[in-house]
Amino acid sequence: MIGGVTQWLPLLGSLIVAAAVLVGVIANNRTHREGIAAADERGRQALDAAQRNVELSNMVGDQRDHEAWRREAVLAAVASILETSASVRADLTNCGDWDLVTTEEIDNVGAQIHKVIWDRPSSMLTRLRVVAHRRIPNKCEDLLRTLTAAQHITMQRLKLHIDVEATVEELEEMASLWQKAMRHAAEQERALVETTRIELGIDIATKGPAVAPVPAAVPEPVVEEPAVEEPIAEEPVAAEAAAEPQVEEQTAELRVVEVVEADVVEMRKAEPAQV
Repeated sequence: MIGGVTQWLPLLGSLIVAAAVLVGVIANNRTHREGIAAADERGRQALDAAQRNVELSNMVGDQRDHEAWRREAVLAAVASILETSASVRADLTNCGDWDLVTTEEIDNVGAQIHKVIWDRPSSMLTRLRVVAHRRIPNKCEDLLRTLTAAQHITMQRLKLHIDVEATVEELEEMASLWQKAMRHAAEQERALVETTRIELGIDIATKGPAVAPVPAAVPEPVVEEPAVEEPIAEEPVAAEAAAEPQVEEQTAELRVVEVVEADVVEMRKAEPAQV
């Protein structure tokens, strides 16, 4: 009996070892599978994070490109309107040089200026209403309306100048109204520039870097030369010779001043009648 059991001991030991090895292999495989699954999960998470970062970077780049395009569009439209405004104001300022003698000629010139004011700037104004804050197109529209008013006042002023029944008071009143309209147009231009800078974040430095004060130069000692005595008999002659050119120069200067003052008085008298 004991001998039979002894014969089975190696087999039982082998079975126990095989079972232990099998359990170890199964546990090891399970551990490997869990590790592989965890690695796959980490890889998937890393891939998702990288994809999100790429999408976010692309989104930021697209937003940056869109903002740059919007800024360029706003700047181009505002610059075009300001250029038109400056050109119209220059033309209205030089209205005195126009050779217009009839009402029809004045009306034709007024229609041309009105077309310049509203032709191209109208399309720029529509673009600004799409890509810019409403403050900018509102300022542009105010500027264009002010230019239109100045154009109408200029045409009325020209018509008043060719009217033989116009009085001096009417001419002066129209000239004052025209100057106010031109000043208001210039103020509208400055307001549009400031509004555009504020919206686009354009900061213009108003103060430069501090400059260190320059020390004052120390005067060099002056070496006095020995005085040379002049003959006493020649002093009166030299004094008279020097005094004569001074008197002539003073007389010439007085004549120039009188001529300039006379010209200024004539210009002031003729100024209300200028166009």
